Amino acid sequence: MPKNILLEAYSIIDERGQSYGGIEDSFARAAQLASLKLDLEITPYMVAIILESVKDARRAVNPHHKDSHLDGINYRAFAWHLLDQKTK
Repeated sequence: MPKNILLEAYSIIDERGQSYGGIEDSFARAAQLASLKLDLEITPYMVAIILESVKDARRAVNPHHKDSHLDGINYRAFAWHLLDQKTK
């Protein structure tokens, strides 16, 4: 049932938050590191889109791998959440 899938995706956010600290901080940290490595400005929003794209690529190769679907849902949600920060 779709609601159960969304609830499972939500539980992953909580689990990862406990393991890695604030998820939003992780996107910001990844953006800072990528910006330094690439010598151009990468935003947390862009990080979310790139990670979602990685999950989409993996899902295309193995559509039965559940984590690719769940993580993709979460990256899309974070992209929407981080969109305001993109324009600040």
